[in-house]
Amino acid sequence: MFGLNRVLATTLTVASTIAVTSGVANAGSLHNGWNYAIDSFNDGANLGVVGPESTYEFYGMAFTEINNSVYIGINSNLSLAGASSGHASDGHIGYGDLFFNFSGNNAQQTNANSGFYGIRFATNSESLAPELGVYSNVQGRNIAQTNSGFKHIKHHRNRVNNHYSGSASLADMNQSGEADAYFGNGFDSNWKVPNSIASGTKIGGINLLDSTALSAAGLDFGHFNASGNYTFGFSFDRGLLPTGDFIAHLFAECINDGLVMKGETSEPIEPTVGPSVPEPGSIAGLAVLAIVGGGSQLRRRQSLGSN
Repeated sequence: MFGLNRVLATTLTVASTIAVTSGVANAGSLHNGWNYAIDSFNDGANLGVVGPESTYEFYGMAFTEINNSVYIGINSNLSLAGASSGHASDGHIGYGDLFFNFSGNNAQQTNANSGFYGIRFATNSESLAPELGVYSNVQGRNIAQTNSGFKHIKHHRNRVNNHYSGSASLADMNQSGEADAYFGNGFDSNWKVPNSIASGTKIGGINLLDSTALSAAGLDFGHFNASGNYTFGFSFDRGLLPTGDFIAHLFAECINDGLVMKGETSEPIEPTVGPSVPEPGSIAGLAVLAIVGGGSQLRRRQSLGSN
């Protein structure tokens, strides 16, 4: 109802030197034209606290296409501005960058020109992307160590499940075998999972959106009982991303929680071109020519009749 192209996550086969997935990658949930990646509500770790009381609890992320724009929504206990932390080297922990992977490779095999895109959407972050926007030819880096974060995904999972009585999740991706294959060394090797842009080429800007603007576009995290303290997001031109299947991921700078979304971008909408309509001046000119031409033909017939 919003001129939506389509947002159906169907079959996504990710090919790499190690089988990234053994089956299809389906979107977590579709509702009202949005593709939702709903995370566990009990795995955002904050000094032993998980769940609604944790500053770093991520509830979900959502994606849609409206006309020729991509919309992203995030529901979380972490505000867009991030949070103060005496455990971080800069006294602050916020969001890493959002990565879109169209390459068919795992997150550790991506490099420049591989179909790896990144979006910096938080001003207060350690991203090496110089400004907010969409970047192509992206390479990622890990910044969890300088934020006193988890060493890797498995470290987070084991700590949450075994010590904090939580239930670790990566939304659309299984936390064990599937995440192990997709994130490669980032699953169980120290400081390897990419959660921040190291380099890339800016190809376009983004428009930051508040919860009111996103609700007007049909976003409804409440349908899934996602009740994070903050809902915010952004939009950007659809043509900045390729067409096809993607895996997207977003982590806090400390990897205290994270989200993975599987989805598909559709073909951009081509502008509708109707029949050309002459300008008013042209119409008037054509009318004069018709009158002059008609008079000439009449005079010619009269002249022939008199011979």
